[in-house]
Amino acid sequence: MKTQLLLLALISSVFATQLQGQNRTIVNAQNSEISDNLDLRVVASIFGDSRNLNDFERQLNDPKLQISNLDLNNDGQVDYLRVIESVEKRTHLVIIQAVIDRDVYQDVASIEVEKNWINNIQIQVVGNPYFYGQNYIYEPVFFNTPLIYADFWMSNYQPYCSN
Repeated sequence: MKTQLLLLALISSVFATQLQGQNRTIVNAQNSEISDNLDLRVVASIFGDSRNLNDFERQLNDPKLQISNLDLNNDGQVDYLRVIESVEKRTHLVIIQAVIDRDVYQDVASIEVEKNWINNIQIQVVGNPYFYGQNYIYEPVFFNTPLIYADFWMSNYQPYCSN
């Protein structure tokens, strides 16, 4: 419940700040199969293999890996995916946003990482309902504990925000 409230508050604040901008960019889903352009199972795999969120963002945008082929603003270029994070108690919300224009971003997916009271970690990769449809949720299972988890719960941890 707390995770859903946090997600709703964060999404609301993103939309509120975007409404204040002077430039207006309209994003239209070109097809119902956005997973052809960004497969959230692959995103989850990259997340599990990353050392930290900076490494995760780098891998998402690495042209050699070709993880994303999103072009939401139809400019003929693959959109850069930035990563931002919000932390509340034992929950980390990692948001993947496509950079549409200068200071214009579109949420594409989020990764919710939550550590419960017995220190079990649950992860959900959630697609933006506009692109992926309602309830597009992927819950990966990692055979080895991802290195990125150790980074999240360090005592001096600072939430990540893309440059």
